[in-house]
Amino acid sequence: MRTWRRAPLAAAAGVALLVAGSACTSDDETDEAPESPRPLPTAFHGELPPGVGGDPLRHLHGPGGEGPDILDDDMGVRLSSVGDAFLISSNSQERHLLLDAEDGRTLWRGERHIRRFGLDADGSQVLVADGSDGGTEVIGDDGETVWSGTGDRASFVGGAVVRRPADWTAADPYGDYTVRAPDGAKLWEYTFQAPPAAGEETGDGGTGDDAADPDPDPDRNGVPVAARDGVLLLDDGRGLLQARAIGEDDAGELLWSVAGDAPELAGGTDVRRPRPQVVGGYEIPAGSEDGATTDPGEDGTGTPQDEQSSSPGPDAGSPSAAPPSPEGTGTASGGGATRTAALVRWTVPEEPSVLSLHDLHSGDLLWSLAEPGANPSADEFAPPPLQGALYEPDTGTVLLPQATGETPLIAVDLAAGEIRWQFEDEFEQAISPALAMGGYIYGDARGSGDASGAQVVLNAEDKDVAAEGIGAYVETATDDGYSIVVSGRQRFVFPPAGGSGDGDTPPAD
Repeated sequence: MRTWRRAPLAAAAGVALLVAGSACTSDDETDEAPESPRPLPTAFHGELPPGVGGDPLRHLHGPGGEGPDILDDDMGVRLSSVGDAFLISSNSQERHLLLDAEDGRTLWRGERHIRRFGLDADGSQVLVADGSDGGTEVIGDDGETVWSGTGDRASFVGGAVVRRPADWTAADPYGDYTVRAPDGAKLWEYTFQAPPAAGEETGDGGTGDDAADPDPDPDRNGVPVAARDGVLLLDDGRGLLQARAIGEDDAGELLWSVAGDAPELAGGTDVRRPRPQVVGGYEIPAGSEDGATTDPGEDGTGTPQDEQSSSPGPDAGSPSAAPPSPEGTGTASGGGATRTAALVRWTVPEEPSVLSLHDLHSGDLLWSLAEPGANPSADEFAPPPLQGALYEPDTGTVLLPQATGETPLIAVDLAAGEIRWQFEDEFEQAISPALAMGGYIYGDARGSGDASGAQVVLNAEDKDVAAEGIGAYVETATDDGYSIVVSGRQRFVFPPAGGSGDGDTPPAD
């Protein structure tokens, strides 16, 4: 299979796909319609994109189509996914439908603004939308309301409801916080203390200094920025990330903490302590019996795990010798044990950012890696998922955009802590990865010269081209592998690849 750079996509295929996409999303008929318009296809013909199941479950447009009326919107629609469901949004008004991917049932309909995609306590995707009276409503991928609240002081962070201080701002985040479960049960109350001001005496006999970061102090607490599996992550705004338990019996217990200038993190700066930004939480292989993960090697791309520790005590020893916490382990679909890990990006303006992967429950540092570009956070204290990041679970590959530097994107091997590949030449850098599924990355190739309007499919592991110039493209896909494929002005819904519905696709007419 040839690699990405050896040839551009076929121009004719690109134009055909652009026309097909436009026809599916809006009414672009001219005043002089053709006398004998070609009917919409109701059966799929041609080559399937890689990673797509063999036989379509249904088509959405025209005779026999099982699509909802929102698809007829005069200004077109946007299709995306939320967990295991499809989301269809109108381009002309605030109107949204959440559909069951397998049978097309309507799970939820709303006529309100969707603010963002969020995460629940188990890592599943949710919709965070406007609620009543200026409040918030959170909808799961099953269409059920996970939580709703009034006012603007409460926010939904990874399955926890956080009530912030009155008049809270990112510049002045200090004060009293309350953390509750979505059902209203109180989990933890605490005060986020401001750092000592310049000249003010600190608890250790020193003085504060506004011009420099104070020594990391977990007792000050911080702003909740992520939560998962009974663990709440707090950011103190001065470069310290800490994990607190929010279970019924151990609420508020400090589990671990790490500062951005810790010597075990790759890179670093003497000017200012790097600030943390939680990229997301991921299930990774638990490793060997002693808890070790894959060694990233000695090529300079990552820091070997057996030299690292998040916040070691006198007898902590090597993190690689510490078994994974029972609370953070599970079983993968293939039968292998996994543990939950938090991926953190540490940023300083105009300096390359650093990635670090930590066991969520123990804080063990699994690896750290310097990124090519500087990636300062545009939204301080923003919860995950990181905007623009994509995760392909079959290969454990995370795609991370780069704000500066020679490449706009890198692909990171989450288990090994290595950069698998990055976009290099002008053609590659014109690609916008849109979704990931089944070991593949699906990219929008508009703006890449001859490939205008086309989709290119890459192998997630090595960036090799798996498909290009075919007459169909994947518009969206769910976490469990259902996909919507556009071909011949028609949308087809396909099951996950490898399922009972797989089979040979009928040849083109």
